[in-house]
Amino acid sequence: MKKAFVLGPGYVGREIIDLLKSEGKYAITTMVRRDAAAKEFSRITTFMGDLDDTSKIQGLARDSDLVFHTATADHIPSAKAILDGIKERAAEGKRTIYLHQSGASVLSDGSAGDVSDAKKYSDFAPVDINGLPDTAPHRSTDLAILKARRELGTAARIFIMIPPIIYGANPKYNRLSMQIPKMTRYTFEKGHAPIVGAGKGRWGAVHVLDLAKAYMTIVHWLEQSPQDSAISNPYFFCESEEIAWGEVSRIIGKAVYAAGKIQTPEPKVVPESQWSDLYGDFTPNALASNCRCSADRLRAMGWKPVQRTLAEAFIEEDLPVMLKE
Repeated sequence: MKKAFVLGPGYVGREIIDLLKSEGKYAITTMVRRDAAAKEFSRITTFMGDLDDTSKIQGLARDSDLVFHTATADHIPSAKAILDGIKERAAEGKRTIYLHQSGASVLSDGSAGDVSDAKKYSDFAPVDINGLPDTAPHRSTDLAILKARRELGTAARIFIMIPPIIYGANPKYNRLSMQIPKMTRYTFEKGHAPIVGAGKGRWGAVHVLDLAKAYMTIVHWLEQSPQDSAISNPYFFCESEEIAWGEVSRIIGKAVYAAGKIQTPEPKVVPESQWSDLYGDFTPNALASNCRCSADRLRAMGWKPVQRTLAEAFIEEDLPVMLKE
């Protein structure tokens, strides 16, 4: 039985764990910060710890055939700990599959909502992604992973998943993502849905369950492919649709109004002086910019999104969870 280690058993990682369990061929390990969280899991091994427990993370990676890091895109020490564990395995002649979750903010054009026709990236063109500035969001962690990837060569199969807006709530767990819930809580507090800038910026979006299945699509492809296949391209995008931030605001405003929580469905532009009320300094990148991408590699492998659209899922899944908070 192959060993799988999932670092970050939260919003995305929990869904990956469920899919791994359903296949019945992986001995699964994860790390949690609280005893109560450990009790939520069955048929897997849990260790207590956090992202700064790098020695423990390195050891768990060293003992695993398959590693996922879905905890955060911006914690370099934990990513390096995984890579160090993979290097130890490689020295023993053992190969590892490592899938690291970055984020589409790395593609941000910095337009803050005023432009809609920005470049759309394809994961069939890694040269374009490699050309992103080193200072782009998440890029410092990605670069550390890419460096180790080059050093390891065919001794490990390391890939970076770059998801856009993630949405949806599995009713088993009622966990939520970040961007849309932040906008919705702002709507509750201020009485209107927010628009940052002109709301023209466009992002891809994907349901969390479709994203989890995308991870497993990659795993199955790697398990069935020659060891040296696809070494030249480290990137995967994952999206099921593209939407403008202004439209996201209108979806939120209309649904929250229909729920009787605000007096108007119409969004309002947030003054720049108040952007920090939404997402701090990250507001223009996270809630207004263009981050356009196309999941061409996954679609070529046969992956197809089957879950609700962003608009449908907000009404049926995300909003009901937030109304109970």
